[in-house]
Amino acid sequence: MKNITLSVSGMSCQGCADSLGRLFDNEPGITNASVSFDESAAALEFDPEKVTKARLSEIVEAAGFSV
Repeated sequence: MKNITLSVSGMSCQGCADSLGRLFDNEPGITNASVSFDESAAALEFDPEKVTKARLSEIVEAAGFSV
């Protein structure tokens, strides 16, 4: 497992962070996701053999935010 913290911009409330967290939770290969509106960040634990760093960025961007 690897850990990464992504800076996420564009979230306007805790609901945005919660929605992004649910997307991470549903992605195979991500074992733990914590998204913070206050810190504008997503802390993730993931299996690099199942999900790439590029895929993590794609999830953020598909949700309407920027990495």
